[in-house]
Amino acid sequence: MKEFFLFFLMSVIASNGLAQKLNDKFEYKVTYKLTYKLDSTDLEEPKSEYMILYTGENLSKFSSRAKTLENPVVVRGNRGHTSRAALTQFHYELLKERTTGNMYYTLKIPKMDDRLYYPEAMDQFEWEILPETKKIKDYEVQKATTAFAGRKYVAWFTPEVPIAEGPYKFNGLPGLILEIADTGGHWVFELFGLEKLSPKLKYNLNLNQFVKTDREQLEALWYRYRRDPMGYAKNPNVKISPENHKKYVEAFTKMLEKENNPIELE
Repeated sequence: MKEFFLFFLMSVIASNGLAQKLNDKFEYKVTYKLTYKLDSTDLEEPKSEYMILYTGENLSKFSSRAKTLENPVVVRGNRGHTSRAALTQFHYELLKERTTGNMYYTLKIPKMDDRLYYPEAMDQFEWEILPETKKIKDYEVQKATTAFAGRKYVAWFTPEVPIAEGPYKFNGLPGLILEIADTGGHWVFELFGLEKLSPKLKYNLNLNQFVKTDREQLEALWYRYRRDPMGYAKNPNVKISPENHKKYVEAFTKMLEKENNPIELE
């Protein structure tokens, strides 16, 4: 695995001589409750997690609350650290850079040095804004619909918070998205809390700490790690018999087979 990572790292260094640094001062912290049904064969047992969106003038960062608590929002130079293992289903962090229109999906393999990311364009949503309105908490919100990655969505946004942001990859409406759900009710983001930060929260990240790849390769590597974390790490200090190793791999494979209803179907 280390040979794989070093190969990509050298490729990135060779092709990207300038440091790619992201920084901003976050003004808002938005907390969403995510209710999701990751196993399509067990739709009666949804799970939930809290997710956090930080947003500033030019940049936003979206991740699970557990991931946010695990990893401070500042990563400088060649150093990165975690305080404790995050108990979360979602280990990624999503960064949206409005000045360039780029979005970066980043992932750090737990307990490893491997950091990866893939870029996408932010402008990939065709919204239909509808006249219907309602109240979410104390905010007047308006309805909008879109389709994304194999699902149709209904969103509720508020012009009272004039930020074209939302949870996960969603963005581009004339106001903050407070609620969005696919029409099947499998992935539902609901506003839990909205806070204006004072003082603003400084954020810095050197993207050159991460290996640039694409979504397909990142997901394949993530699957490889989760299916066989011991084999991925190849830690000589971990002693396990081939028979027990095989049992672990079989158990993890069965677990991953139940994660057949991801937010992005395409």
